Amino acid sequence: METTLSSLALKEESDGLSKELELYFQNKFSSQKAQPNSLLIDEPYISSWESYATDAIGGNAFSILKMCYPQLNFPIEEGINKTEDYINTVLKGKNTTVKRENTLNLIDPEGIEINIFESVAGKVPVIKVPNNQDFKQIIQSLLYKNNPISVPDSMGAVLINGINNWHRLHSLKQDWLANNPLENWNEEFAKNVLPNSELFKDRIIILSTKSYSNVSANSLAISESQWKLYSYSIRLEHECTHLLTLKKYGCASNNLHDELIADYVGITKTIGYYNMDWMLAFMGLENYPIYRKGARLENYLGSSDLSFENFEKLTRIIKNAIANIAGFDEELGKIDSASDQIARIDALCKVSVLEIASENGKYLLLSKYKEARMYCYD
Repeated sequence: METTLSSLALKEESDGLSKELELYFQNKFSSQKAQPNSLLIDEPYISSWESYATDAIGGNAFSILKMCYPQLNFPIEEGINKTEDYINTVLKGKNTTVKRENTLNLIDPEGIEINIFESVAGKVPVIKVPNNQDFKQIIQSLLYKNNPISVPDSMGAVLINGINNWHRLHSLKQDWLANNPLENWNEEFAKNVLPNSELFKDRIIILSTKSYSNVSANSLAISESQWKLYSYSIRLEHECTHLLTLKKYGCASNNLHDELIADYVGITKTIGYYNMDWMLAFMGLENYPIYRKGARLENYLGSSDLSFENFEKLTRIIKNAIANIAGFDEELGKIDSASDQIARIDALCKVSVLEIASENGKYLLLSKYKEARMYCYD
């Protein structure tokens, strides 16, 4: 019965879609790749970051970050990643302690914080960057190799997966050489370190403190101070949801399916229920069918140059999906445990966006949720 409804739902929403949109809306969360919840444990790098967090108290966070990620010692400059100094320092780990006259020029480096957040996916390092311009520069440095690539105002957080931590790698080398003074580090690195990237790569979350999705407090009819607190909480829970899908399904992509799931958790964990009006505003659809140009929805279309007709279809699908997610949340009520939260995420992962947006979307989500609850324990 459920398989039939799922097939009908896909047919209902796929009719008339371009091949480009059909491909875009393919579900990338594979049940075959899913890991059991028991594997959502803390990873080896967390102990290093717990020490960093302690050492960062008192305004030292940015100095610690520069020690871990030497690209933060370089300015934002077109093509700088192709210079010999950058390649030797950032890619080869040489000269990481050299002080440079021309470096990243932050406005409030002392305001940066390092915290360890305990999420449903395990502990994760969280870098809080209060100044918006500083946030953009750090993103340009860590994501775009210090090139001045534009960062949208609607972007306020990022989960960085698999970034080299040169402090961890140098510490590993020093410890190994101390215990193996007559051995060859290069051979050890090639044989036992390089194949085990968890020894030197990090997963970190970088958060700004600006209004979520660049949506103003006034437009949501709440106070600035309350919206600032809400925005930070939504953003944190949002990125932790990406971390969970990455660890459990091996997938956390720049796609509207991922965003619908992560925003669902961010909103519900922050205010206790899913606010459909907020979600529509986050996507620029508060006045649907009119779309607010420049809204966050555009951040997830990549290089797609959709026709007016296809963009209209996409916004209709997202609007319907949001409505059915609201019905799903209303049926279940407030999230009451980690297993409840994970089961809801599982349901949203296993039902494609086209299925969620269909007439039977709410039913399909509830069915997958009940199935997930059978295998999910606190």
